[in-house]
Amino acid sequence: MRIVKRAIAGSGLLWLAVACAGGPPPRGPAAVVSSSRAAHAALPAEAPAASAASSPAPARSTAPAPPAPLPFLKGETHVHTARSYNAHTPPRDVLAFYAAHGYDFVALTDHNRITVVDPPDGLLLIPGVEFTQNSKDCVPPPAPGYRCLFHATGLFVDPARDRFHGGLISMPFQRGRMDAYRWEIRHARALGGVAVLDHPLFHFAANAGMIARLAHEGLKLVELFNASLDGQFPGGRRAAEDRAERLWNDILDRGMLVYGMATDDAHHFADAANRRRHGRYAYVGDRAWIMVRAEKRPDAIRRAVLAGHFYDSTGVTLRTLDRSARSFHLVVEAQPGEHYAIRFVGRHGKLLFHVDGPEASYRIRGDEGWVRAVVESSSGHRAWTQPVMLGTKDRTGQGGAGD
Repeated sequence: MRIVKRAIAGSGLLWLAVACAGGPPPRGPAAVVSSSRAAHAALPAEAPAASAASSPAPARSTAPAPPAPLPFLKGETHVHTARSYNAHTPPRDVLAFYAAHGYDFVALTDHNRITVVDPPDGLLLIPGVEFTQNSKDCVPPPAPGYRCLFHATGLFVDPARDRFHGGLISMPFQRGRMDAYRWEIRHARALGGVAVLDHPLFHFAANAGMIARLAHEGLKLVELFNASLDGQFPGGRRAAEDRAERLWNDILDRGMLVYGMATDDAHHFADAANRRRHGRYAYVGDRAWIMVRAEKRPDAIRRAVLAGHFYDSTGVTLRTLDRSARSFHLVVEAQPGEHYAIRFVGRHGKLLFHVDGPEASYRIRGDEGWVRAVVESSSGHRAWTQPVMLGTKDRTGQGGAGD
């Protein structure tokens, strides 16, 4: 599939209702803000009238033209503003940053607060929140030197359902790890949203067994690649990403289909340089995102994410991605001076096929358990496709084949 550049006209603020696939329907005012207006399609020119003396014109085909391929939309689903306790950039400045970097949609996910402001022209704002429980006491207890940090994002939430009206959401303390995550996931759904379990490897908050149990209860999305935290990993970002892949493999090996997400978790923008001058790490933006195959509407993006019709990226762009239960085919939008390696992975993380180059295909045999693809550039950037489950239907009942 080729990437289609799209022009967005208009600047009026529209409130668009979200189709609640995978969750209860929103009530009250619509849950997603858009600053763009749909462009009108050009009408085809009329055919000239035939004269009486002219020969009959050949009959026109009445078959409809094939639909144009859907574009990939660049989106950020985890970012903080000054409405979080550990960030200082105003929400509109955060959105302006992402608009300037070519994003199509952004979810503001402040700690225990829903933030809604008017976005810049052409950028969709997806209302979100990061439910956050931080403590030193939990069951099972953390290893020495670690804490109990249980976070889950609610995406596509409906601000009209927020009984705290944008204020600090009051969360009851849950001592059990599973209880904490279950409360956060349940509350994301109660707000009409979709839950994402955030950075499970941060302080070893959740292991594969826990995530598999939550997936069995309906969890579909896990934030596996977090640029801000991966950049601080003692072994380096690449080692952190490899570790996240092993966790993903373990979950898939248990027969539970979850879709992995890549995010910035950005906290610092104009203040990033000052933090670095003082020897402090800066959680900056535009380092990890998702590319969603959908029309540029909040309801369409939501459905596509829940269906796994997206890939994760830290800098690699795919021009083509065809993924089904029969085969994979992908083509990288190659950059000058960059070289690419593509690998296909299956059950137990087994390497199924490897190609040095910007294009690869893999014909699925059917005994791989599951298949996903990873692309890495010579500069260290990566892209990850979502997995296809094979053989028996996965235990979540989601399927997962087909883009």
